[in-house]
This record gives sequence, structure tokens and C-alpha cells, in this order.
Amino acid sequence: MIPTFTLNDIFVMMQTLNAKTLIGFADPFQYLTKQEVEKEWERTYKKLHKLKLLDFVDGEVKLEEGFANALWIMSRTNMVVEILRNAESKSLFYFGTTNVVECSRNEDNAYTLYTHGTPDTTWNEVIYPRMLMGVEGNKIQTKTNNKIIIPTREYREWVKNGEIINEEKLVSINENQDVGKLVNILKQSFQNRINNNRLMIFYRENNKWTIEGLHVLTSPNQNWTFKMIRKNEMELLEGKPSTNIEIVAGILDVLRRVKEKKEPVKNS
Repeated sequence: MIPTFTLNDIFVMMQTLNAKTLIGFADPFQYLTKQEVEKEWERTYKKLHKLKLLDFVDGEVKLEEGFANALWIMSRTNMVVEILRNAESKSLFYFGTTNVVECSRNEDNAYTLYTHGTPDTTWNEVIYPRMLMGVEGNKIQTKTNNKIIIPTREYREWVKNGEIINEEKLVSINENQDVGKLVNILKQSFQNRINNNRLMIFYRENNKWTIEGLHVLTSPNQNWTFKMIRKNEMELLEGKPSTNIEIVAGILDVLRRVKEKKEPVKNS
């Protein structure tokens, strides 16, 4: 049986390795007292010992080798990829030089750790297939090459509700351009949505964490890509109808920009 871990377990393990930050998670110990945190450490250590993932040798903590390698990648990575499918299924991929560690959220909000192969293998065999779920292939051709700007918060609400609630805001934010045709196509896509997948890439640039991202909305009538942009200090999405080839190209474009900017991975 593959062990699962709580968020508290994960933070105890990261603090054991003196990790300064863990992308993808908020600190669960932020508002706990010192005594409460110590109890969480004790509980987690007992759990890991029972799972034979941790032992004490000459008074020092010793982790099982494969488990230790996975935690080390998570604590020292310079690039993290997050996939969120339909606002429910969440996985974080922590990239090392030779392996990638996936931290996958389960239905009960516990997490499972998986170690994948090389970064290229993980992109090709794990990340791309998940992002492309629901894409109908070349059968769906784009009905227009125009683009539309959507506020990020509204996009999440519209996907959840399956409809566009405030069309006037779309007209305003697109600077009164004629987006009527795009809005009608997008309405149908929201109503008939198959999947809404979000790809976020966190990477270190100039010793700071930076984010690139892409949403992929699939439906029987039209697939869409939405690129994360900033305009007038606002977080927005630039959307356009996309074929499956254009979806792959959009993901590759995000990855290309990240590779050009990010610092080398330091996990050894």
C-alpha cells in the first residue's frame, strides 16, 4: 500500500531538511504555538517510523534512501509545475536534475508522493497527457483566430457555473472591440465543458519565484487556451480558440519561456 501524508506531515519533512519554502502550499504551522508544532513533529516522526521511512541512528534522524531523495528534490528544486484539473484533481511536480517528484492530492485531502523519471520523460509521458485530456483532436477546427481578454477571477466563476454572467465586463476590458462572435463561441464551450485544466509553472529567476501559466478548456464544439498575462497591474487571461496542435504549442511556449529565464536546478 502506498503511504499518504497530511499537509502537516509534508511541512515537518520539509522543515527537517531546512527548506525555506515549499511552492504550492501554505504553511499550516503559521498560527500554532511552539508546543503545538512540537506535537506535530512528534506525531509525524512516529508515523514515518511506523512506515519504515524514518529511523534514529546514534541520536540522528535517518530517512529511507528513496524517500530522502524525493524530499530533497522537493526542498531544493528551482522549478515546480502544478496541474489542476476541473478545480479538483491537483498535482505538483518538483523538478530535479535527473528525476521529478509528484505530490498528488487525494480525495480526502491527503497527499501521495511519486518519483518519475527524467524531466523530459515526465513532460512527455505524464504532464502533456494530463493537460490534453478531453481534447478532441483535429476534428475540431478553430472558428476564429481572434483573441479575448478575461479577468482571471471571473473565468473561474464562469467555468464553475457553466455560463458567462457579466458580458458587459468583457466588452469593457476588451476596450470595446467587437467580441460578440467570440463570446457566443465561449458561451457554448462553458455550457458543454469537458475539462478545464490549469498548468502553472513556478521557477526561480534572479533569486525570486516567478509564475507562468496556461488554462486549457475543452468542449465538443471548441477547445480554448488561456494564457496568463498582466495588464494595468491586473491578472488577466488572454484566450483564443485552439486546435490540439495549438494547445501543445501553447504549453511548449510556456515551457520555452521558463527554460530561458529560470536558474539551474540545485538539488545535489
